[in-house]
Amino acid sequence: MKDLVKEVRKIMKNNNWLVLSTANEKGHPQSSVIMYESDGNNIYFTTGKNTLKSRNIRKNPNVSITIPFFKNLLHKFVPAPPAELHFKAKAEFLERESEEVQTMLARIIEYEEKVRVSSDSVYIKITPGKKVATYGVGIKLLEMRFPEKARNLIVME
Repeated sequence: MKDLVKEVRKIMKNNNWLVLSTANEKGHPQSSVIMYESDGNNIYFTTGKNTLKSRNIRKNPNVSITIPFFKNLLHKFVPAPPAELHFKAKAEFLERESEEVQTMLARIIEYEEKVRVSSDSVYIKITPGKKVATYGVGIKLLEMRFPEKARNLIVME
């Protein structure tokens, strides 16, 4: 199981697109594809302070994350679903000056300064829950055709 935990952390760190799902005040879901940075433990992204996702997170910090990815170049051509990580998480707003923001979002902050993005950006940290559902992690590509082999639930340490 330790190898799967290590692989999940590597997947989180090496990818940069995910689906963020939030809920509005009535409990209705809303999903967004976002670009992120990760240290393998937490996920960081920036968005506007008045976006729907920001407003939803202010009211309810419980979110759901899906990170789809291809295992390798061949995966794009084999009739198999994408590999994925799924987990519940907590979102929190960080101050732009915080060390975490400065470290993890350095490229995004540099871009914002170059193009003079408006000052309405907010910085959000996602802390995954202890359980991560995986599909296609730790198995061979062709085994992904069999859900009973491809699915797994791991507990992060």
